[in-house]
Amino acid sequence: MSENKEPILKVEDIHISFGGLKALNGVSLEVNPGEIMAIIGPNGAGKTTMLNVINGVYTPDEGRIFFEGQERPLKMKPHHVAEMGIARTFQNLALFKGMDTWCNIM
Repeated sequence: MSENKEPILKVEDIHISFGGLKALNGVSLEVNPGEIMAIIGPNGAGKTTMLNVINGVYTPDEGRIFFEGQERPLKMKPHHVAEMGIARTFQNLALFKGMDTWCNIM
């Protein structure tokens, strides 16, 4: 059985500006199947902006996004991106103690 070497998520040369501020300038990344990745950096470095571009909250000025080998249109609405299998959760300090991790995320 051959291993799939194709990244599950590939982001190429993403650019996005807010007014005159370049929030992301040519950012690229790849996440391979089974890989756990962290995006780290100081406040204002563009971490949340990158996640919001990937999940469709923001539309980048340029770049390409691929998920499971298919290019995702850049102007796709977040709920359509979620239907593809790309979503994010928010930090929530008020978890439900009677629920498992999966139920708390949902």
